[in-house]
Amino acid sequence: MADGADNTVVFLAPVPNAPRPQTPHTQTSRPYNKAPTALSRPKINLSEGLDLWHRVTVESVRASEPDLSTRQMAVLMTIYLSEGPHTVRSLAQHLQVTKAVISRAIDRLTHHGYVERAPDHRDKRSVVMCRTSGGIHYLRNFARVIQTEFTS
Repeated sequence: MADGADNTVVFLAPVPNAPRPQTPHTQTSRPYNKAPTALSRPKINLSEGLDLWHRVTVESVRASEPDLSTRQMAVLMTIYLSEGPHTVRSLAQHLQVTKAVISRAIDRLTHHGYVERAPDHRDKRSVVMCRTSGGIHYLRNFARVIQTEFTS
């Protein structure tokens, strides 16, 4: 979705699946969602990357919105940036953590109004995580902070 004032905020559309690169920590090649390749990405070194992450984190802590844990942010961004439906099981598999970790993160994200639980119309025993306007607002603001800090 694009913001009317700044058309560069387009990160909320689902991105296509691609094979996951093999690393020492991942021996399976499950599909995962990666960022769109249409955008050119400038290269930054490790020090610049850590400095950027530090500045973004500091701005996030200073903001009036809740500051989310890394796990909560990973769950939130997975729900918003990859195609669903998203269940506790599918999120746990995707992030390679336990269902209990996902459930705790979803509890907090629901408390903040960033996601909602809804019955799965395909399987009445299952619950899916749904996006909310609050979550869209939070991620747009977070993206703006990243954009601002990256260009400063």
